[in-house]
Amino acid sequence: MTPQQAQQKIKEKLAELARFRREDVPHIIGNEAVRHYNESFVNEGKTDESLEKWQEVKRRNPDSPWYGFSYGAKSPRPGADPKSKAKATNFSPTRTRDKVLTGESNELKNATDYIVMPDRVVVQNDKPYARVHNFGENAKIFGKKTFKMPARPFIYESAALNRKIAEKIKKGIKKIVEQ
Repeated sequence: MTPQQAQQKIKEKLAELARFRREDVPHIIGNEAVRHYNESFVNEGKTDESLEKWQEVKRRNPDSPWYGFSYGAKSPRPGADPKSKAKATNFSPTRTRDKVLTGESNELKNATDYIVMPDRVVVQNDKPYARVHNFGENAKIFGKKTFKMPARPFIYESAALNRKIAEKIKKGIKKIVEQ
């Protein structure tokens, strides 16, 4: 290889690295972040250096009046008086086993996405109740009684996520440099 060919090859590699940084890196960051945050719903907690489980939900506690609650469900609650006037109890056996923050539609989890800005990647969730769950804010039961929702972070700073992103970027750079 002549010096001119070597110089041309270096220029091409630098151009490919610049393209990788500009076009691929933001999507690597966004995709890894969404994947990592969606794991929170599967693991029922946030993972930084280790898994920090979310607070348990009342719908999985048999001693809670919210046990198995699912609005509009028709099943009688276990142990309910069959002679009671309350026919529809909003009880669903499935809801007693569903994961924390996972409803029947997974819409909170599925709404986590990212957008690429000129100077950063923003991970967001556009559900109006996402902030209440993520940060633990006041909420209302059926729009009436106010209560404090416990924080169950699913979008958060994470050293584990940063390591995953760094590893993916390093592999991309290595592939470009070694070809």
